[in-house]
Amino acid sequence: MIDLHTHLLWDWDDGPDDQAQALGMCRMAERDGTKTICLTPHVFRANRYGDDLEILRQRMVAFNDEMLGAGVGLELHWGAEVYVHAEVVRAIEKYRFTIDQTSYVFLEFAAGGVPVGAANMLAQLMSKGFVPIISHPERNRGFAARPELLFEFVNMGCVAQVTAASLTGELGKEARTMAGLFLVNNLVHIIASDAHRAVGRPPGLSGGVAAAAKIVGERKAQAMVTEVPRAILDNKALPDWGEPENPLRHKTWTQRLIGMPRRSSRPLGGGAGWGGGQRSGSGHTTVIKIKKNNA
Repeated sequence: MIDLHTHLLWDWDDGPDDQAQALGMCRMAERDGTKTICLTPHVFRANRYGDDLEILRQRMVAFNDEMLGAGVGLELHWGAEVYVHAEVVRAIEKYRFTIDQTSYVFLEFAAGGVPVGAANMLAQLMSKGFVPIISHPERNRGFAARPELLFEFVNMGCVAQVTAASLTGELGKEARTMAGLFLVNNLVHIIASDAHRAVGRPPGLSGGVAAAAKIVGERKAQAMVTEVPRAILDNKALPDWGEPENPLRHKTWTQRLIGMPRRSSRPLGGGAGWGGGQRSGSGHTTVIKIKKNNA
C-alpha cells in the first residue's frame, strides 16, 4: 500500500517529537502493510517559504538516511500539505510545492470553511498545469455544510483524499458520515493516514481500506491505496474512476443523513475568506531527488 499523506518529520509541525518516534511510526506503517510513504509536512510561516524550504531539504535527506540506517524498508517520497491562503497560487508556482516534483499538490483549507473564491483559485492552479489534491474534505465544516462544493471541485478536475481514521470512525461520527457520503458519490480518490503521532493519529491504512470496501467494494478500496497514489507518484493521469455525482441529487436523503439544514446562507461553507476559520497548517515540497529505499 502507498500512504500519500503523512506528518512523520519530527520536531517540525504537529507530528512526532523526535527521531525515535518518527522511526517507530514508520515501523508501524510497515507492519500494517504500507510499502511506500510520502512525507507531507506543514509549513506555517507563509512569508518564509525559501528559508523553510532549505531547512526541509536538509531534514528530509537526514530522515531518509536515518530510516535506511535503521533498516526500515519503506520507499520514501517527498511532498507537502499547502495551507490555502490568498497568495497560494503564486507560492506554488514559484516554489513548486508538489508531490515528488509531479504536477500534483496537496491543498488544505482552514477547518472552519472553504473561502469565497476557492473555485477560481483552483482553476488558476489547473491553468498553470497543477492538479490540486484536496486534503480530508470530510473533516472540513465547509464541505459538511455544503457537500456539493466537493462535487464542483472534483468536476473541475481536482482530486480528493479521505483519511483512513475517518472511514473507521476514529475521528468521529460526522467525519465517518461525510467520508461515506463522498465515497458513494465518487468524490474521493485516495485513502491516506494523515499520521501525526503513534497514539491518537497513527499511521496505517488497512482499517480504512476495509471500511471503504464495505461501501464501494474491495477492488475500488484497494485502488485508493495502490493504483491511484502510484499514478500520482508517476505523474500520470488517474485510472478511470467513474463520473462524480452531486451529493444533493437526492437532497432530502442527504440532508437526513448528515443532519444538514435545508438552506445555508453562508457562502462556500461559511469560509471567512482566505485563511478564515481555524488554521490547520501549510506546507512545502522539496525539489531534491535522493536515493530511495525500495521495499
